[in-house]
Amino acid sequence: MTASVITVEDLGKHYIIGSGKTSYPTLRDQLVSNLKSLVSRAPARNNSLWALRNVSFEVNPGDVVGIIGRNGAGKSTLLKLLAHITHPSEGRVSMRGRVGSLLEVGTGFHPELTGRDNIYLNGAILGMNRGEIRRKFDEIVEFSEVEKFLDTPVKHYSSGMYVRLAFAVAAHLEPEILLVDEVLAVGDAQFQKKCLGKMNEVSREGRTILFISHNMAAVQNLCRTGILLEMGTISASGTIQEVVEKYLTGAPSTGAGVSDLSRIQRQQGAKKIFSEGFINGKPLAGSHVVMPRANLNFCLKMVFPEDANGISIGLHFEDMLGI
Repeated sequence: MTASVITVEDLGKHYIIGSGKTSYPTLRDQLVSNLKSLVSRAPARNNSLWALRNVSFEVNPGDVVGIIGRNGAGKSTLLKLLAHITHPSEGRVSMRGRVGSLLEVGTGFHPELTGRDNIYLNGAILGMNRGEIRRKFDEIVEFSEVEKFLDTPVKHYSSGMYVRLAFAVAAHLEPEILLVDEVLAVGDAQFQKKCLGKMNEVSREGRTILFISHNMAAVQNLCRTGILLEMGTISASGTIQEVVEKYLTGAPSTGAGVSDLSRIQRQQGAKKIFSEGFINGKPLAGSHVVMPRANLNFCLKMVFPEDANGISIGLHFEDMLGI
């Protein structure tokens, strides 16, 4: 049996929102707190939030796992816990191997240092010596396309330049585990395609990738398995097709499928022409989720009254943004 490179057991992250408390309160903090308690008769309300709760899973070497879910589901919190950027409130994370992460624009780079210096800094953080970094240096610069600005402090970079260099460093310095959040959305379409190609190449080398994205086509193209997070817990896991389908089916949307025929006819004040319809062999009732790159087969059965003329038939599609 292959030993897991990532083991997550009953992981949880708890936050107190609006408490005003800090880990190390100063005299000023204490005075302000005392003054507030004198002025305000109402007790201060502490909102407790579990960003993650009871999350458990294992990832084997070479797995490419897509982590999907709505905003606020806990995806980014999970990767920050895996990257040891923040500590869990409960549970345990065990990771075997060098970890490279690309979580937010700016994470891991020192703004006052140049692009060149940050490449060496990130390599050192990953545990590489200068010789190893130097062997990969030209590849990183070529991939990032920021050679002209290599000796400029990265605080002067645009967000696109920042992400290009950060991804190039994370992908080329050979971590055994690569954590990638939705930062690729900052880059242009050509660079996104380039990044997905590089991650495919990395996965073929046997390295492990955890990938967060709201782009379901990109997730399906890259990942083989998936985890669906809802309100801080895992609601589904399995093949990426199964997990994406569950996510799209449960996502609130006016589109992403085929609308009910009778509703359209009522809206248009039309006579009942459609008797029944099918999409991929399933009756048209309510909405149907259409998976990326899936074949569609429509069958519409109609009964025409004798006086019918000037009839036109059209199909209307909407994506999850209503476009």
